Amino acid sequence: MEDRRQSQRIDAHDARLGVRNAVDAESIGIIGNLSIGGMMLISSQELYPNGILQLDLDVPEEVYTGPISMGMKVLWCIPANSPDEFWAGLETLDISADSQAALERLLGYLSEAG
Repeated sequence: MEDRRQSQRIDAHDARLGVRNAVDAESIGIIGNLSIGGMMLISSQELYPNGILQLDLDVPEEVYTGPISMGMKVLWCIPANSPDEFWAGLETLDISADSQAALERLLGYLSEAG
């Protein structure tokens, strides 16, 4: 499969960063890897390709600069190696300037921690 990523992904699995649905605040998983252009989400629920999600990312206190909200498109979703767990590739569709600045700071923190 061709890798079409336009930005380098940072491993975020060990940071256990939670992701919530911005509509109902329901937790939908944790981030496996992350970039400005998207993420790999480890989810307890199957997500459907071409679905659009409004997500809020949990930010560690030591990097906290305000909430990070992102409009995301589901590119793919496959069953993971664990029962009742899915891996999903998400592409960033929409992010405010404030959320992008916070995301860039988070990515810097994850790069240094890794």
